[in-house]
Amino acid sequence: MRIEIDVHDVYRTYWIQPVLNQPSHLQSTTCLDASPVSHQIFPAHAKLKHLLMHTLVVKLHDCEASIPATLCPAIMLFIRGGGTIINPGQDAVESPRFFLRGPAMQPMQVRYPADTLTISVCLRPGMLFQATGLAVSDIVESYITMDQVADKTCLEKFLRSLDDNDDIQHIVSLFHNFLLDILDHRQRSSIGAAFLAAHKKIFFPLLDLSEYFGIGQRQLERRVRDAFGVTLRDVRRVVRFGQSLPYLIKPDIAWGDLTQVAQDSGYYDQAHMHREYTELAGITPTQLRQKINSQDPAYWIYRISNEDFYHLFLSVE
Repeated sequence: MRIEIDVHDVYRTYWIQPVLNQPSHLQSTTCLDASPVSHQIFPAHAKLKHLLMHTLVVKLHDCEASIPATLCPAIMLFIRGGGTIINPGQDAVESPRFFLRGPAMQPMQVRYPADTLTISVCLRPGMLFQATGLAVSDIVESYITMDQVADKTCLEKFLRSLDDNDDIQHIVSLFHNFLLDILDHRQRSSIGAAFLAAHKKIFFPLLDLSEYFGIGQRQLERRVRDAFGVTLRDVRRVVRFGQSLPYLIKPDIAWGDLTQVAQDSGYYDQAHMHREYTELAGITPTQLRQKINSQDPAYWIYRISNEDFYHLFLSVE
């Protein structure tokens, strides 16, 4: 059976980078008493909703973030301050001010100085090429600066408009208008959109999945890699991780519930979940629970309500 799905049908997608704690809609909320972080969330421009998720503005004060794997490319800008990426060997790399980050299958640690203000938005997986003409495979586990994406004059004008601007709503409006200028927001069908719309079939055997899409198995795997930058196996790994996180981070979960969470999320067993969490989040499920319960400042990104989580990063029901 061959399917044709318009991107209008794609409302939810997987990207796993949770941030903060309280549900919000156009209002700033403070994360945790022990965490020097606050955030605001803004819906994407109406003409960009098929390409982008919600926009996130975060104020950070001398803190770190442990960021897990992601399928979504993301556009990130430091309005003030900056970020230092701490690699596994503990060598530090300064983040550029304005960049497009690609999908990543490895976690990373980022350190933020005092008085840092960031704005970011995730592209829906599979939409990078449509929005920018860039091949997602070129930026997997990497990034490019925005001067390689946007017209130089347009970019400089936008950045100048942010000088001495402390009005968050105005900054977001300028950001959205900039994205509207540089992204191709014509609405078209794509394999990425079709695949995400059929996300409930993602764990079908490869033969069944290829028959559903009406293409051969090798062609399906090739088109998945073209759309998402990673293999079908890795897409499934991140999806499982995303399905399990909202249950794992519930404050009332008991230690004995981890086995049930693993089974309900598509893992073979708890050991399977343990292994994939270590690979994708850099920490085991049990250790993550301990970090959350102890309010470890480096793990404030996991302490988010389901409402904010879905608006920002996890757009599949």
